[in-house]
Amino acid sequence: MKNLDSNKLCCFPMDRTGIIVDYDNNNMEMPGKIIEMGLLPNTPFRILYQAPFGGPLYVEYGEERSKVALREEEARYIIVEELADGK
Repeated sequence: MKNLDSNKLCCFPMDRTGIIVDYDNNNMEMPGKIIEMGLLPNTPFRILYQAPFGGPLYVEYGEERSKVALREEEARYIIVEELADGK
């Protein structure tokens, strides 16, 4: 059985490069907050670190290599895919 969150940022492997594809719009409030942070479709990203015990993900994104900490609940709204080169 396929994990339903396998294409979400919350389940993306660390130190791999991906791209934001879309948002899970079941909760219209959260994608607005994500957009305000600059996590837009077609933006490349990389997960640098995840804090222990289900803590936040530290994500580097965009050409400016901005960094943001996202809770798992927030990362679950971001649909992603791995870039072909992966690194």
